[in-house]
Amino acid sequence: MRYAVALACACALAWSTPAAAQVGAAAPDWAFGSPGGEVAVAAASAASLATYLLPQRRSAWGAAESVERNETIGRASDITGAAVGTLLVLGSGYALEGSYLAGAGVRHPFSRALRTSLIEVEAAALSTGLSNMIKRLSGRCRPRSWRTDRCGDTDLDFDAFPSGHTTPVAAIAGARLNLALRTTGDAAPRLGALAIAEAATVVTMALRIGSGAHSWQDVGAGMILGHVTGFAIAAIHPIAPSKAQYAAGALPGPTPEPAAVTWSWTF
Repeated sequence: MRYAVALACACALAWSTPAAAQVGAAAPDWAFGSPGGEVAVAAASAASLATYLLPQRRSAWGAAESVERNETIGRASDITGAAVGTLLVLGSGYALEGSYLAGAGVRHPFSRALRTSLIEVEAAALSTGLSNMIKRLSGRCRPRSWRTDRCGDTDLDFDAFPSGHTTPVAAIAGARLNLALRTTGDAAPRLGALAIAEAATVVTMALRIGSGAHSWQDVGAGMILGHVTGFAIAAIHPIAPSKAQYAAGALPGPTPEPAAVTWSWTF
């Protein structure tokens, strides 16, 4: 993760070097630059969740090894990943994005930050839909259900690949990486948001393996799928000129006193 953060820092610095042409914050615009594009992306992301309705295939693809179920670790992974983890990562990112926009002087920064949160929600939803489609088609056995040469007896035993807990938080990390690479000004809040999402991804991967729910290939695939999806969703949102409360440069100073004219009749 430290290499990813270092790369993001370097790229953000390089991107912001010609700062004379980049005034204000690097705030994302609507998808493809229009509200209609945003509606289409949001609709496609939401529609992808219909893959939950697909029948689960039961293949002969076994787990890397048989692992005993660990309920405690499994519950911990429900907090760092999946729906709860995604909401926690979204909330922290919203606060940091609002801080970034406020620091750049954008009007109503926390209202404007909702657009960035929308990008992350779209990325999480679309990656979840894609993950579920692959789950239904691959039908891989979970490690906790694998016994030498056979799997369990329910559909839940065969939906291991890829990790559905890992994918949405990784998608948010991918979207934040894209925005970090296009950030101007003080990138610290966005890099902090990126670090949180990456940490949630790595921790969730480890917990899902430890709980017996997934093999390393499952969580690795979820991490890659999420990052690619999130990065792509953010990339189709161009950077919009931000309306700052003050122009780049000096802050507005005190109003000058009116000139006074005096006459002297001294002889």
